[in-house]
Amino acid sequence: MNLSLIIAQRYLRPRRFSFIGLIGLVSVIGIVIGTAALIIVLSLFNGFRGIASNVMTGFGPHVRIHGARGVQSKTSAFNPVWLSKLVVQAGARTAAAYGIGFMPANSVMLAPVKKATLVGSAQLDTVDGADGIYGAIIAAGLCETLNLYLGDTITLISPTQIEAAISTMMMPSGRRVIVRGIFQSNVSREIDASYIYVSDIVMKGLLRSDEPTAWDLRLDNPQSASSIAENLRSTMGPDVRIETWEDMNRGIYDTMRLERVGSFIVLTLIILVAAFNILVSLTLGVVEKRRDIAILKTVGLTDAQIRNVFLYQGLMIGLISVCLGVAIGLAVCIGQQTFHWISFDMSQGFLVPALPLVVHALDVVVVAFVGLVFACTAAIYPAHRASRALVVDSVRSE
Repeated sequence: MNLSLIIAQRYLRPRRFSFIGLIGLVSVIGIVIGTAALIIVLSLFNGFRGIASNVMTGFGPHVRIHGARGVQSKTSAFNPVWLSKLVVQAGARTAAAYGIGFMPANSVMLAPVKKATLVGSAQLDTVDGADGIYGAIIAAGLCETLNLYLGDTITLISPTQIEAAISTMMMPSGRRVIVRGIFQSNVSREIDASYIYVSDIVMKGLLRSDEPTAWDLRLDNPQSASSIAENLRSTMGPDVRIETWEDMNRGIYDTMRLERVGSFIVLTLIILVAAFNILVSLTLGVVEKRRDIAILKTVGLTDAQIRNVFLYQGLMIGLISVCLGVAIGLAVCIGQQTFHWISFDMSQGFLVPALPLVVHALDVVVVAFVGLVFACTAAIYPAHRASRALVVDSVRSE
């Protein structure tokens, strides 16, 4: 067995408790806590990221094409939609909104809106006894702003109508619709505060055009949206703008990524401080063991072997600490997944029944690697100092 490793193991088990040993214990505890905390926090972000992805893919299109003509000739899977900013008038109240129109019989496009409808029904066709007025599904936030209820009649005005009214010096006529449903997507504040879903007939009249504004696609596997979008970009040319569900929710994704990186950096500082304690304890250990170092050199150990003693000691401290931290972190994550220690009442508006923790193997490997690198780096200076110690100086100091 490696002689340096044997001596390092012996030094790792001190014969008596001392201040140097206390510093070493604190360093071990620091790395354990930092490693476990990193695994738990990263798993928490993974869980919330998965929930956010499910919510975003469950509402709205997975791929949207802007500025394309004749898309149906390429694939029948795309659904035509008409998009425009709108002005909504409800009596004396006015608000800006974003209108989305599609065919009322299109079950693919209507299904996610129907699932998100809280009150009323997801019906966009004409209302019986309402003189051919079409229905509309309004975002809950917009209803609150305009104080709207089911059955209320509102007027929609598009920018195209406003421009035409200005050129003819006439009031824009707009298009009247009846509130038939109120939805809440929980995807983003913008959607739940300003979106209106109406029939394609209504949007065609508002835009004064039968040409769809965009083409939407929903997939059985939303995670393949990026690859499909890349294939479409290569075949449809640079004039066509193609967005995936990730692009349309880029703000949410960027925020979650920034929070994840920030948390990783902050918690890594705990491990860094603990590694500094390893440096201090090993440096003091070199001073304390200078007589032992002199004896070892006298009996024939080389400078490299002396250096390896303290490098191995730092490595073993790192291994023990990281393994304990990984074990505790994984135990907490698995325990939460199995027993739901932290749970929520979904009837109170929570989206999940329990705190979501999803462990990724890559996260565990990265955290363990960071802890080991810090521990080994902290041992370099003490090891170098021990190897440079002179036998005469060490004996004289005794």
